Amino acid sequence: MNTNTTFEFVLDNRLRTSLRQKPVFNLMLGYDAQTNSVEFSYPWIRPICARLTFRQSGFTFSFNKNYLRFSNLVGGGWELNGIFQSILMVFLIKAGLYMIHGATIKLDNEGTLIPSFANTGKTTASWTLARQGAKYLTDELSVIDPGGNCFSFPCSSLMTSRLAQSLGLSMTKKQKLSLRLNDVKSRLLSARFAPGGVRLNPDHYFEVCDRVKIGNVAFIQNGLDDYRKMSLDEAITRLMAIRHFELNWDSNPYIIAESFFNSKFEPEAIRRRERDFVTTFLSGLSDIYLISSTTGSHYKMLQNKSEEALKALAPLVQP
Repeated sequence: MNTNTTFEFVLDNRLRTSLRQKPVFNLMLGYDAQTNSVEFSYPWIRPICARLTFRQSGFTFSFNKNYLRFSNLVGGGWELNGIFQSILMVFLIKAGLYMIHGATIKLDNEGTLIPSFANTGKTTASWTLARQGAKYLTDELSVIDPGGNCFSFPCSSLMTSRLAQSLGLSMTKKQKLSLRLNDVKSRLLSARFAPGGVRLNPDHYFEVCDRVKIGNVAFIQNGLDDYRKMSLDEAITRLMAIRHFELNWDSNPYIIAESFFNSKFEPEAIRRRERDFVTTFLSGLSDIYLISSTTGSHYKMLQNKSEEALKALAPLVQP
């Protein structure tokens, strides 16, 4: 990616947008061809406004406080995090890079990528192994280059009470209080609106690695105990399924609006590049496997990717 690429988010309560005399995508989104901007306007009790301006070197997303409240309430790709991830995916793919919803650790001098859906065990596996000596890169989003190198994606991790206790993490009084309050909110409002837990910085607890070459991929899931190697076709299908659910950039409303109005923006071409990258990346690996656990103990199998581990699991998976 161009080092001059910039992604800007600007909170501007003076922002006003109007869809008058502009082509309109739906009731809320219109397009300004002069600035190549997708504009959001909704006349609620107070005006809800936002503007996404695409540039060759990045984008600027401006919004007012009312939009922030609206987006957090409705979700569905309207929120700031969804917009950032979707457009970041587009720029990464165009630059020959890729972002995968998965954890990455350096174990025995080799990078292990752990793709999975949310709330499956990525944080548990990566933090547990890091506390035991593995090098940590990320537990959420892994950025891969054409050479199969993964780069650390610096961000905090959402830590549940159970995981914090099992890891023996020391926390400040403020963090402990936040953890208890967030857990209460989660029980009252549901995990959809209040996920619970508290965000902690990994580098406060163990060594963080900034780059590693991926040597193998371990897809994790919960359910029946299983440990097996996967075919390339199955790995591609599973990785794309995770992307479609967790990082569904091509269904983001702003991306759809941009592709509708701007003929130079071609999502289909980006999808082809994405598929080619995934296929090339996975086909260059000798070890792709699936770890399924009834107890969420994927990290135990990651510690022992060997015949001994497979033999130890055999009694659990025999009919």
